[in-house]
Amino acid sequence: MFIVPALWFTALTLWLWQRHKGYDVCVYMSSLYALVSIFAAIIVLCAMMGEGGILFFNNDAEFGVVPTLLYCTMITLTLLPFHLLYDKDIKRVTTASPLLLDGLGALLILVSILNVYLVADSTMDILSGDLSAVRDSVYLGEATPAQIKAETMPFYARFLYYFNVSTLLALPLLFYNLCFRSKPWWWNLLLFFASLCMPIAGIQAADRTEFIYYALMLLFTIILFRKHISRKVKWIMGIIGTPMVLLGVIYVVAVSESRFSETEGGSSAKNFQYAGQGYINFCYFWEHGNFDKVAAEREFPLVNHYFYHIDSNAERRNERMGQQGFFISVFATFLGDIMLDLTPLGMVLWACYYFLLAMLLLRRSHREEFDISEMLLLFLMACIPVFGIFYYRFFAFTYSFAIVLALAFYLLSILRIRL
Repeated sequence: MFIVPALWFTALTLWLWQRHKGYDVCVYMSSLYALVSIFAAIIVLCAMMGEGGILFFNNDAEFGVVPTLLYCTMITLTLLPFHLLYDKDIKRVTTASPLLLDGLGALLILVSILNVYLVADSTMDILSGDLSAVRDSVYLGEATPAQIKAETMPFYARFLYYFNVSTLLALPLLFYNLCFRSKPWWWNLLLFFASLCMPIAGIQAADRTEFIYYALMLLFTIILFRKHISRKVKWIMGIIGTPMVLLGVIYVVAVSESRFSETEGGSSAKNFQYAGQGYINFCYFWEHGNFDKVAAEREFPLVNHYFYHIDSNAERRNERMGQQGFFISVFATFLGDIMLDLTPLGMVLWACYYFLLAMLLLRRSHREEFDISEMLLLFLMACIPVFGIFYYRFFAFTYSFAIVLALAFYLLSILRIRL
């Protein structure tokens, strides 16, 4: 059965490619799952389990029919709404309130400036030190230098820091400006800088995740807007982007070497296992998960934080690992995390609700006009399956602020509040 996801998502990708007559966002999303599913099949065939975050050992792996079909069908269900999105047909992206939109951009820029203040005096020390030790301290629940510094700020500044994760919204705002609005170059440059907020913050924890997440969503945004990107902008993107991509690759390689160079197979094998473990660990969760208790702090982080004072932090994860009897902070795709939290039935219901919400937002196929508020929500909804090849992204209450911002802007837009 372990070969089924690779065949399923490869076939789905080819079918979408044929229907959309090219490589667009839905083909991109499906191809990510085809790629990691192929990695999973190779891991099993080459007996590479039992390390690198893979919970199954080579001699006890179980890939049943039911979990395999659930994995394929539920992920496909979350991808299908984007089949309605033909980016070649999009002719206009409008806004009901340009001033409100610029206010959102200004907020993201302000947050990025605050982030620079918090990381400025510790980033170089971290990069020149032992990256593996930094990462191990984070796993033990220790705060990063930026987090410690943030706690010394006044309340309003700490609250502003909660929007740190929301700065990824600067990506669709930036490309909207480049393609459909005439904004000064310095404003667009500030938005681009704001979009880099989380990768820069990720260095504090010697983390590769934020760099990979940013790259995946940057590709999604480029594919979505590429028809409207002028030749001049493409040249500028190439000039600015090439050295930044090289720096990002150097950083990710350095972190990987620091963490895995002395392990069997080295960093290359571990990266391969990281990329391909989603389906494998999903099946492990299915076989060994304890579904007697529902733990919804990752799916409803704001409610649990403010009403029940429960957060998905190191202490909570340790408590849940004791209940489960195995290490849960592994990559099992977003479906695996949701299944472990809400039970298999809850996972199915969650996928169905996601499908309905996305369909309501897109409404119909081959749409030619969107409001930027719709684009922001679609972008955030796409974040779940795109980065979901690893885990469920919006697991912490601060991560929900991006959804709150986009949803508030969307509601104001559909009410046609013009500023």
